[in-house]
Amino acid sequence: MTFEALVLGLFSGLRPGTSVGAVLALVKTPRPQRLLLFFTAAGFASSWAIGLVVVGVFHGANVAVGGSTITGVLDVAFGAAALGFAAGLQRGWVQPTRRDSSSPSATAAASSRLGRRLRNPSDRVAAAAGIGTHLPGLIYLAALNAIASERPAPADVAVQVAIYDALWFLVPIATLILVVVRPGAALAYLAVATAWARRHEHSILLFGSLVLGGYLIVKGTSGLLT
Repeated sequence: MTFEALVLGLFSGLRPGTSVGAVLALVKTPRPQRLLLFFTAAGFASSWAIGLVVVGVFHGANVAVGGSTITGVLDVAFGAAALGFAAGLQRGWVQPTRRDSSSPSATAAASSRLGRRLRNPSDRVAAAAGIGTHLPGLIYLAALNAIASERPAPADVAVQVAIYDALWFLVPIATLILVVVRPGAALAYLAVATAWARRHEHSILLFGSLVLGGYLIVKGTSGLLT
């Protein structure tokens, strides 16, 4: 497992996102253990399967084009996208998703079908939410590219993608364990953590995007020049 993929997995798992809001909604339901289990299991299985396919594609491109070339190009592209996102945040073109009642995005989310059904969802809806809130994004693709660049064996790919996904699902997994062990305290702990993340969401996303973008561009350029 590359250090880069581990760091990206931790960042994906701990950064503010729609997944945290969905987990918070599920904790408030009458049967949070079962719903969180469906949410986590379905999302994890889906992202793991997608990860295997994407690593296979990257690995194939590495072989066909040349490992350092394709990996470097992808790193530069992902890095530029991350820096572009950071610039959008700084300039105000991109806004973190706010979930307070005065936010237009929060109002839209509350009126959405998923937002309504998560108040007391079925097992199927909880599973769909787990999948929908963990679709592959820029960070996931960068991590998968890092895994593929090592050209691991198929069994190693399965394990490494599973480790990344476990880090990505850190909040849902920890919450599921908490509602089983200490159900009365789960909501309070998650609410405090969520409130802190919302207060610092802009800074977390901006700093993380700048570091990620700069690192990937330096790494990709170095790979292309050697």
